Amino acid sequence: MERATPQLAGRRVRLSHHEIELEDGHRVGVSVGGRGIPLVFLHGLGLGRRAYLRTLSRIAGLGFLVVAIDAPGHGDTHDLPDTAADFTDRAGVLLRTLDALGVNRAVLAGHSMGGRMAIQIAALAPERILATLLFDAAAGAPLDAALRTVMRSPSQMLHTVAGALYDLSRDPLRMKVEAVGRYLQMLRVMLMGKVMAPTGFCGATQALMRAGDSTALLKLLQQRAVPTIVLHGADDAIIPFENARAVAEDAGAALYKVQNACHSWLIGQPQRGAGAVRQLLGGELGDILRKAAAELNIADWRDVSPWEAATVTPGAPVLRLRNDDLIGDENVCDVVEMERLRSRGMEKIASPITA
Repeated sequence: MERATPQLAGRRVRLSHHEIELEDGHRVGVSVGGRGIPLVFLHGLGLGRRAYLRTLSRIAGLGFLVVAIDAPGHGDTHDLPDTAADFTDRAGVLLRTLDALGVNRAVLAGHSMGGRMAIQIAALAPERILATLLFDAAAGAPLDAALRTVMRSPSQMLHTVAGALYDLSRDPLRMKVEAVGRYLQMLRVMLMGKVMAPTGFCGATQALMRAGDSTALLKLLQQRAVPTIVLHGADDAIIPFENARAVAEDAGAALYKVQNACHSWLIGQPQRGAGAVRQLLGGELGDILRKAAAELNIADWRDVSPWEAATVTPGAPVLRLRNDDLIGDENVCDVVEMERLRSRGMEKIASPITA
């Protein structure tokens, strides 16, 4: 039987949008909404937090205090200087943003490049992570190997971009013209490489391609017992499903294959994105949060009210910046067909379980 999810389930919550300034003057774009368990969301390459608002407003209605952050050079977040443009530098900006907001512990969720960033942050600061949710993450040994060769192989470059365009042709996402432009720009970055300034989208692409071996970081997550759940579209043509298998095995993570989903399903199908999180709350994510609640002396993990006192600094800016206005009462979550192929800490499951 599915467990009850936290309070407010079934409603949408409006997120508020802000630019905050870090101690060094760096400005960062954030959106905040909801009440309850902090959930920090990291977006994909070339996008920004606003592309996911329809999904995030629904997730906030499940009992989460949602914090979505623009990566450096994306959305409303200022770019990094050339001397601090590595992937680790980018992860450092996001960690300092959480410090500035007063978020001490959170569920960390990331899509595509954001999933790779979530892995980096969880490996750097595992004590701050309640759980890690990786949606079609740009990680895994096969992807690492492809990135090592793509700069030297024109055919591999074309194959990568062709896969991206094919994925977009099947995805119901209504951003196709803009997205095609992004992937053509990605091809330009791959072809020109070092001669392009490491700024904006180009800098993020270069940083991701130079990020190094994700396998070592994933194994750190397993060694440090960071609870991790991998969700990946069965039809993802940008980051094939074999990468999700590698991520789950190296991180000791649970693995779910989302049926009839391409790379951008989290954006194009917001009811399904929220539905997947809701179903996880009735299963493995609920188990993780129940254990965390016991450690934090929270009597009932489904009660949203005690979580903020246990995970957020009293009077923190994130509490002042958030919006918790409810939007409508329509059906905000779909039932999602997901096959559980691996449980946390297990090699694999003998036969898939439909979640």
